Amino acid sequence: MATYIVGLVLAVALFFALKHVYHNFVSGHNDCCGSESGGCGCGCADCHSHKS
Repeated sequence: MATYIVGLVLAVALFFALKHVYHNFVSGHNDCCGSESGGCGCGCADCHSHKS
């Protein structure tokens, strides 16, 4: 029973992660944009203003 619960939680987490990646791909945003590391060089000024 616990295996099914853990599997369900992982499936839901994977769904939301893939949804997030797909949304970023479609909208052209990048998660590292605006981060302190600044290593990705995405160059956008308003990456986090379009959150849904």
